[in-house]
Amino acid sequence: MKALVATAETQGTQRGDGTECIEGELVWMIDPCPNSVRNPLGFCPCGRSFKGMNSHGETTTAKVRDISWLTPGSYAAALRSCFDAMGWCVCCRRRPVSRVIEELIALADALPVGAVVGRRLDELVLRTPPDTRPAEAA
Repeated sequence: MKALVATAETQGTQRGDGTECIEGELVWMIDPCPNSVRNPLGFCPCGRSFKGMNSHGETTTAKVRDISWLTPGSYAAALRSCFDAMGWCVCCRRRPVSRVIEELIALADALPVGAVVGRRLDELVLRTPPDTRPAEAA
């Protein structure tokens, strides 16, 4: 199953880039606050970053991976564990875990494995790796 994971690839190529996540950990997207909705590149990073399910850190880049052992159920269990570790009760979340997982699966399924993406609110933006130019003929 495809999923979004934290990556440092393409970090530093855009203003506001940063990563505090563990390379390869599953990530999710927190709902953007009103400040981020008005200006995703502004002070608050919640509209442009992903959250690590294990580290609880943030990263502005994620990569699509095919994870053979991952199922929708184990994906949801990982997110529930993340919320429990952060002390978030059910009333603290705007959307149920099942809905968040459905959205993450749909986003990852729409992209090729290996794609590196950034985020602008609820949309993913394909990033161009730093060196994708074809090799020059000698």
